[in-house]
Amino acid sequence: MTSISPKLQLQQLVLLQNLDDEIAEHNKLLAEVPTQIDARCAELDEIKKILATAQEEIKALQDKRKAMESEVQSENDHMAKIKIKLPAVKTNKEYTAILSEVEAVKEKVSDLEDKELEIMEVLEEKHKAIPAIENNCKEEDARFQEYKAKKEGELSRMKQELDVYIAKREKLMEQVDKVMVQRYEKVAKSRGGQAVAPLRDNICQGCFQQILPQMVINVKVGETILQCASCLCFLYWEEVTEPATPK
Repeated sequence: MTSISPKLQLQQLVLLQNLDDEIAEHNKLLAEVPTQIDARCAELDEIKKILATAQEEIKALQDKRKAMESEVQSENDHMAKIKIKLPAVKTNKEYTAILSEVEAVKEKVSDLEDKELEIMEVLEEKHKAIPAIENNCKEEDARFQEYKAKKEGELSRMKQELDVYIAKREKLMEQVDKVMVQRYEKVAKSRGGQAVAPLRDNICQGCFQQILPQMVINVKVGETILQCASCLCFLYWEEVTEPATPK
């Protein structure tokens, strides 16, 4: 097997790290998208619940009004039966008692009719509010469907990109020294996926610790593969470009 120079091995590790970073980021985003869709769906469900609640309230009021109408009819029938007794009454006491009973039923019917009128007024207000609530539901549903389609498009695109990164990684793995891969994966596993870090301004960007001057020189030369003494990340030199001074 042809020996690979340390400089090329380090370049491969940097490329491997970049690919692993992209793969990790895409996997993270792929996991987030369904959660984002579910969250928006939950928001839509809450809006739909407002409509459902309003409709349920209307149904309950309609049932209550219907029950009152039935009760009013029942009381009126009761009153009619009481009045039938009047021609057969023989004493003033009996006559007065029947009239009192009739009046009591009339008061009950009047009270029921007042309550029924109140329900009708409330029903009218609730019916007026329904169109606006329904329209809001339709608009929110349309927005959700648009959002969902957009997110599903992102999901499809990210899956395609992920497949490309995975394919590139598999191809690269055929070229990287197996022992070096084992070392890389061991460090990556212990550091949440980061095994390679740039050395910038003599600072390891993996753990932000100062690197000894001689090691900095060796990293710059690139003839050996070196690891940070603190975090064990494989180090490579990264030049810092000074910002242009405005004229």
